[in-house]
Amino acid sequence: MEIIQLKNISKIYDGKLVLDKIDKTFVQGQSVAFVGHNGCGKSTLLKIIAKLVTATSGEVVYNKPLLFHYIPEKFSPVSITARQYLIYMGALDGLGKVESKERIESLGKDFFITDLLDTAMRSLSKGTLQKVVVLQALLKTPDVLLLDEPLSGQDMASQKVFINKINQLREQGVTIFMSCHEKRLIEAIAEDVYTFRNGSLTEYNYKIQKMYLMILENAKQLPLMDEMKKYGQYYSLKIDQNESDQILPELIQKGWKLRGLYDEEDK
Repeated sequence: MEIIQLKNISKIYDGKLVLDKIDKTFVQGQSVAFVGHNGCGKSTLLKIIAKLVTATSGEVVYNKPLLFHYIPEKFSPVSITARQYLIYMGALDGLGKVESKERIESLGKDFFITDLLDTAMRSLSKGTLQKVVVLQALLKTPDVLLLDEPLSGQDMASQKVFINKINQLREQGVTIFMSCHEKRLIEAIAEDVYTFRNGSLTEYNYKIQKMYLMILENAKQLPLMDEMKKYGQYYSLKIDQNESDQILPELIQKGWKLRGLYDEEDK
C-alpha cells in the first residue's frame, strides 16, 4: 500500500540547489536508506518526508495521518533525567504512566542503560544520549521511523540490539527511512538504497561499489569534512567510485590538494 508520495520536491539552501524535482512513491513497510557525502541532501530529504523541513517547491502527500518518530544524529540534552524525559515523551504519544514506565524499564535493560535512567541528561555521554533518543522512538510503534546516522557513538552490543529492534518494526509494517554511512546497518536493514546525483534521487547498488581512499593536503587550513582522518601530514577521505567525480573537483576548487588516490583494497 502506498503511504508517502513526493511530488516534484526541490530544496534550495543558501542559493544552492540541493534537491531537484524529486518524484517518488514509498509503500508501507518499505525500508529505505539514503547514502552519499555530507551535504548531498540525505538528512534534508529525511526531514522533508516528515515535514520537519519545508521544501522550496513541491508537495509531500500522506495516504492517511501518520505517526512519525525521529532519531537524530545529534541530540541536545535537557535539564531533567533520562527517565523523566522518556515519561514525558511517552505521554505525548498517548501512553499511560504504567505502560510508559514498563516500556522504559524493558528498553533500558535491552540497551544496557538501566543504571543511568535516573541520571541528569546533561551528565550523560554522547553514546548514552543517543540510546535515550532510541528508547524514546521505540516507546510506541510509529507508522514511520526516521533514522539519521542512528548508530553514532553506539557500542557493538547495542548496535546488534538496535538492528534487531528495527527489523522487528519492519515485520510489523513500519516504514523506515534512514540517512546512513554505516555499511553494516544498510545491509542489515535497507531493502532499497538511494543516493543523489546533482539533486536527483538515484538507485544505488551499495554492495558492489568500489571504495577509494583520497590523500589530501590542507594547504589553506580549510575546515575538515566529518569523514576526514589525519594521515601523517595529510588527511584521508574514503569515497565510493560513484561520488569521486563529484567530490574531488569540489575539494580542489575549495583549495585542497590531492596527494594520492587509491583503491581501498590496496591500502
